Amino acid sequence: MAYATVAEFTEFLDPDPVPANAARLLDRASTRLDQLLMGAVYKTDDDGLPLDPALAAVFREAVCIQAQYIDSLGDETGAMANVSQMSLGNQQIVRALSVVGSGTPRVSPDLVALLQTRGLWPVNPYVWG
Repeated sequence: MAYATVAEFTEFLDPDPVPANAARLLDRASTRLDQLLMGAVYKTDDDGLPLDPALAAVFREAVCIQAQYIDSLGDETGAMANVSQMSLGNQQIVRALSVVGSGTPRVSPDLVALLQTRGLWPVNPYVWG
């Protein structure tokens, strides 16, 4: 279950083309958002989508940002997260690794910034007992 549709992702990316694997990217991005917001409490509909329209809009934007990030990395699974240099056709990508094993972040810095500015991250769940 994704927090954004392919049509919404297409609109978000405009004028850039939507990737062929857009639905899968949105699903992966939604899972990543769920992971970041573990412990957050909000009312949902039967499909697990937020009932609050403002929260739903933030989730939609967050998922589009993360899906675009995953697509830009060219690494849906994270298998290449620790690669520091690679070539893709006529492009060469070099990533600076400051700490051994640090690798490429799996979460978009723009996604984290969005959640922080909207007061949704970090999540500090209340623990009973």
